[in-house]
Amino acid sequence: MRNKSDSCFTYHSNRSASLWKNGMPIFSNNSETILLNNIQIKNTQHNVIKFKNAFIQDKYLIVDQKYINLENLSLSRQILRNAQGQISNEQNLRISNNLDFLEMFGPLLLINQVYNCLKQYTIQSQFENNYQIIKILGKGSFAKVYKVKLIKDDLQSLQKLNCKTFASKIFNKIKLKKDQEENELSLWKEIEILRLMKNEHIIKLHEVYEDDKKVYLILDLLEGGELFTQIEKKFNFYDETLVQKLILNVLKALSYMHSQKIIHRDIKPENLILKQQNNIEDVVLADFGLADFYSPNDDYLFSRCGSIGYVAPEMLNNQKYDYKVDIYSLGTVLFLLLTGEQAIQGSSSKEVFENNKIGQINFNLLDQANISKNAKDLCIQMLKKDQKERITSEQALNHQWFQLDEQIFRIKSLKIIKKPTIVRGYKNILRQNTPLWINKSLKSINDSSDNQENLTVNVRDKTIQQFLEEELQNQQLCQFDYDLEDDQINEDQMPVYKVQQHIPLVKKRSFP
Repeated sequence: MRNKSDSCFTYHSNRSASLWKNGMPIFSNNSETILLNNIQIKNTQHNVIKFKNAFIQDKYLIVDQKYINLENLSLSRQILRNAQGQISNEQNLRISNNLDFLEMFGPLLLINQVYNCLKQYTIQSQFENNYQIIKILGKGSFAKVYKVKLIKDDLQSLQKLNCKTFASKIFNKIKLKKDQEENELSLWKEIEILRLMKNEHIIKLHEVYEDDKKVYLILDLLEGGELFTQIEKKFNFYDETLVQKLILNVLKALSYMHSQKIIHRDIKPENLILKQQNNIEDVVLADFGLADFYSPNDDYLFSRCGSIGYVAPEMLNNQKYDYKVDIYSLGTVLFLLLTGEQAIQGSSSKEVFENNKIGQINFNLLDQANISKNAKDLCIQMLKKDQKERITSEQALNHQWFQLDEQIFRIKSLKIIKKPTIVRGYKNILRQNTPLWINKSLKSINDSSDNQENLTVNVRDKTIQQFLEEELQNQQLCQFDYDLEDDQINEDQMPVYKVQQHIPLVKKRSFP
């Protein structure tokens, strides 16, 4: 049994082996290179390492014919001062794992540059010395999300970052101890994938901290809120051109992500967030808790996952799948934007499950909508049940719908049909709120055609029948409120609107 103070990264492979590896790593030629010519490097024995060539590129520190993989190593920065208490022009950094450490000494400005590179891939401590918590934004099973502000200090003032705000997703390590190995693997993978994401339409991870009780992810603060919520606030009606621009931006994000061999596996309205409220087209893809590296052998930490009503049929049928599961999910979002109705419908949870499993979609709704032929064609190509016939992200980007001049569209405006979701519920059923992927609770659910509420349920690779049986049991027992523990959120003042019959489930993610 591990102690409470154990690091979540102690058993990461990069922490338990020697720091140094022989040879040269493989890295991107387009990535930034930081030369270490004026840096003094010392090893674990405090001996100065003599080198001809040393630099940092991607997640590697290379010294002649040896290198260090920086991923999830511990990073600390000591601020040295002179006798008068002023910041010294010479500073140092230290990186370490369970066995070894390395120290770097050099001029202040160069050390700052090196530090800004290292912190993208390593784990730091002393979160509270660097960030000030402004307010809680929301809470889930394992984590709370806060708005935080970077604290001004003498070094940061040189970088002019002291007023910048971020979102911090803070994990409670005690709560992660249930299914600890699985949870840690999922956390490592989420961080690894987020570090690779460098696209304007994908949320960015800036750095990671850890102390005895918590893990802190510092991410973009997406203040615009959920896409659909902002559409409802700003537009009574909107036209096809807006839908075109939104889908184009998300497809660019998917194309980039797929080029990095990554599948998102949870594309849905709640994970499409706006950077700012005043720019409805500046959409960002968030929540990589279910993302994974594509495996031709279907070797995933969780193979069946996603949100019912948006997940591709092949995932529900235990078939091998590839990047096209994301295209199908985005296709359901496009269908919703074009018609105002869910692609996968049903009068009960079981019926929605079964319709999703067989890819049952009423495409007549596209015929009835006042949209262009190209918009309809792209939506149909993205929602092909047979993944072999389904369009890829690159093919979608080159579709005729995106090639036409906006002036050609002569259609009436569209309007999404939505209903409000009432807040309250039981602990194992959560729903999404923004910014990011903040989970909150639901009111009790009566599963009928007359009263269909929206669910988001945490399950892991369960069969449909297992889920339905547990859901029925939960409904019968659902008589208590969601416990917010030490943080109070006035849920009545935080309404969130969902589209009708949105039922996310099948393994949500390991973390909220």
